[in-house]
Amino acid sequence: MKLLTILAMLVCVISGADAQGNRAQLDGVWILSGSPTIEMTLTSAGKVARARYDYLRDDPAMQCIPASFTRVMHTPSPPIEVRQQKNEVHINYEFMDIRRRVPIAPGTPLAKAPVSVPAHPHLGRSIARYEGDVLAIETIGQRAGILDTLGAPGLVQSDQMRTEERFIPDGDRMRVVVTHHDPVYYEKLVVTYPYQRLPDGEILPWDCTPEEANYKRFREKEK
Repeated sequence: MKLLTILAMLVCVISGADAQGNRAQLDGVWILSGSPTIEMTLTSAGKVARARYDYLRDDPAMQCIPASFTRVMHTPSPPIEVRQQKNEVHINYEFMDIRRRVPIAPGTPLAKAPVSVPAHPHLGRSIARYEGDVLAIETIGQRAGILDTLGAPGLVQSDQMRTEERFIPDGDRMRVVVTHHDPVYYEKLVVTYPYQRLPDGEILPWDCTPEEANYKRFREKEK
């Protein structure tokens, strides 16, 4: 019995070390390596809300406001950066200069989680945890409004939105699977992003200004 106990402990130690090593693969700068896939079923309210969408009027990016992390990651060329710390995860998105800080605090109620992007509190409150070598992040507190304007234009969200992100390492590749739970507008919404590592990548300033981001200057030229 003692031998079996020791062997079980060794297996746990080795498995834990393997998971820790694989988690380390998530650190780095990443860029989309293909088109994201979307599995989506809208509710009746979701279909009506999407039909009302007017990109010239409703796209928050034209005011340099990121609609959601889903919208941010749908922009193909700007990279993202993942840096795992002892007690939190730093995720930096070049698009809109987003600097996200998520505590690694499994078991903490999401209602007590901090806003992960103080400059954009509408993006919600997040808590991270590990499931083996997978980094999982749960988020609540997103403001009602636009969810996506690029990958699936015109998608909206309610203030009941809750998201689950899973960062899955695979050497120099990574998948990020985002599952959206919003009973008002979706029966199902799952978006999967394929990433590849940029060995010498860096996050550059985006420096968005509403004057350059919106279409007002083009409409004025047409008059």
